[in-house]
Amino acid sequence: MLYETFNSIKESFGTDYFTSRVSEEIVQNLNPNFELREYQKEALGRFDFYFTEYQKRQWPAHLLFHMATGSGKTLIMAANILYLYKLGYRNFIFFVNSINIIEKTKDNFLNPLSEKYLFAPKIKFGEKEVFIKEVQNFEGVNPENINILFTTIQGLHIRMNQPRENVLTEEDFEGKILFLFLMRHIIYRH
Repeated sequence: MLYETFNSIKESFGTDYFTSRVSEEIVQNLNPNFELREYQKEALGRFDFYFTEYQKRQWPAHLLFHMATGSGKTLIMAANILYLYKLGYRNFIFFVNSINIIEKTKDNFLNPLSEKYLFAPKIKFGEKEVFIKEVQNFEGVNPENINILFTTIQGLHIRMNQPRENVLTEEDFEGKILFLFLMRHIIYRH
């Protein structure tokens, strides 16, 4: 398993091997009210290692962050979007299994007035200011923005199988597109 392989790497190179890989530029583009915890830095460092140095990386990448409710998965996703932006990715599909989660996530990603807004007031890479935009498809988007299509699994299925004007089509997948799936575990107690 990848997790075990990376644990062996950490054991060989030191406990801060992954946490030290987190770019200050990424951290500064996150909301300063949400300081990254050590395990979040480790997750981000492992993500960076997988994309930049891991010799057995598979493409397309299928990675999972298995984390408890309230542990900051959405903040990890925001940081990874910033990281991937630096690698040249601009278009993201963020999909989940419920409309309620979509609405909360949109607020966290798009509304700077929300107390849970995840990004810094200005996102900057070098001297360039970057904007996060919600899109319905990737046709005609600004290639300098972070363009995110928010949908449910069912909504994505409908968009792909019942094409309409101004919605996602197969042609939208011709460039670099990242799928981000956020799964929330609900534990029922009897």
